[in-house]
Amino acid sequence: MDSEQATALKATAVPHPGEVVADYLDFHDWTQRDLSRRTGLTPKTISEICNGKAPITAPTALALEKVLQRPAHFWLNLQRQFDEAQARQAELAKSTQWAGWARKFPLKEMRKFRFLPEGKSEVETLLHFLGVSSPDSWNAVWQASDVAFRQTRKFTTSVESISAWIRETELVAAELQTADFSEQLLRSSIEELRRLTRARADTVMEPIQSICAAAGVAVVWVPELPHCGISGCARWLSDKRALIALTLRYKTDDQMWFTFFHELGHVLLHKKKRSFVLDNAAGDLSDQVVDPEMRQYEGEANLFAADTLIPPAALGDFVRKKSFTNDDIHNFAEEVGVGPGIVVGRLQHERLLARHQGNALKQTLHWKFAEGA
Repeated sequence: MDSEQATALKATAVPHPGEVVADYLDFHDWTQRDLSRRTGLTPKTISEICNGKAPITAPTALALEKVLQRPAHFWLNLQRQFDEAQARQAELAKSTQWAGWARKFPLKEMRKFRFLPEGKSEVETLLHFLGVSSPDSWNAVWQASDVAFRQTRKFTTSVESISAWIRETELVAAELQTADFSEQLLRSSIEELRRLTRARADTVMEPIQSICAAAGVAVVWVPELPHCGISGCARWLSDKRALIALTLRYKTDDQMWFTFFHELGHVLLHKKKRSFVLDNAAGDLSDQVVDPEMRQYEGEANLFAADTLIPPAALGDFVRKKSFTNDDIHNFAEEVGVGPGIVVGRLQHERLLARHQGNALKQTLHWKFAEGA
């Protein structure tokens, strides 16, 4: 028996409180008219209650308390249980109609990555996860979120997948404690964050979270769902709390760090312009921009990330040498204080290295939370 069948049986097993009133009449050998006289309620009211056509109200419960010697809350609880069971039956009927909507979400992957628990009906589980009561409510929440994002031509995106990923970032971020947002503290922490690019990639998550949390920014990593096409997002959860979420979509340290600083750029540069930005930060601006206004903001965030990771003057001097051996890259990375994979990624982006060159200097990311383990 699945959970929907169990819910239906439980709902139909809850009697109308009028049945209990009728049992008391049998016990006392009273007629409905006898009870009417004793309670002061009309015969019609007693008849409708006993036949399950009228509810027990608070005044009725008080009258029954005096006559049948059971407290008012006893009768009101019976009515509450019956009303809840009826509402659940109605909801179950709707859930059958909503099954098609639920199947638009990547439920298999959401369970794999532990967004959803096992064992409950798809519709019920999905509504609980999304924090909404119906597909219409989900649509209203999504429309009100005012998301701006750039969609790459390489991927077919799904609103259902994107909204599910966003919801999971909210839930993960809710578990993190952060101070009130401080732009000054966040800017002063940039160099410390930048130095972390030199650390082992599998050790940086907690330091990043700690540094950013102190400045009022929750940083989370959430696996990408199918048809999202997202590297990360930046958004304001409130005036005092920002969120940066990353997917590890490309699974290399240069891409992850560029995306992180790209989203950090949105937080610092675009708070009053865009409160919620989703993007494929590692792509270029030739990608389709769904919201044309975002082209400028994306360019600004890209420039912020690029110049923060590698100072442009130092990069210019390095590029003019036209020597990009592994030793040259290591030495330059030491000089500017970043990981060598960051330098390789930048040289590839500038087409000074081919995409297959220098990749041995990058770190590959295989973190368990990124694999759904």
